[in-house]
Amino acid sequence: MDSLGRRIQKLRKQKNLTQQELATVIGISRGSLSMIEIDKREPDNQTLKKFADFFNVSTDYLLGRTDDPSYQTDELSEKELEEIIKKEGIMFDGIPLDEEDKEDIIEVMKIAWKTLQRRKHNKSK
Repeated sequence: MDSLGRRIQKLRKQKNLTQQELATVIGISRGSLSMIEIDKREPDNQTLKKFADFFNVSTDYLLGRTDDPSYQTDELSEKELEEIIKKEGIMFDGIPLDEEDKEDIIEVMKIAWKTLQRRKHNKSK
C-alpha cells in the first residue's frame, strides 16, 4: 500500500505538474511539498483537505484507508465532464460538434475548473 506522500506524488505526476506548480495551488512551499512526498512531513488537516479537493479524491484515499480514490459528490468531475463532451451526437444549436469543437470546449472547461478550484481554495483560507 502506498504512503500518503507516494499517493500525492503519483497524483501530481498524473496531472503533469511540477512540485512548484502543485505547491502554489495548494498554498505551501515547494520544500514542504517535497518533504510530504518523501514522507518526512505530514500535512495538517487543512492542507490534506486541499490536496483531496484539488485531486478530486477522498482524504481516506490519501491516508491509505482505501484504495478507491473516489468519493461521493453531487458535482461532476473534470473527467466526467470531458467524457460527456466526447460522446457522439453532442450538438450546439442543432449542429453536431466536430472533434476540434469538442477539444476547444474541453480546454475551456479545464480553465474554468482550475479557476473554480482556485476560488474554492481562496475561500477556505
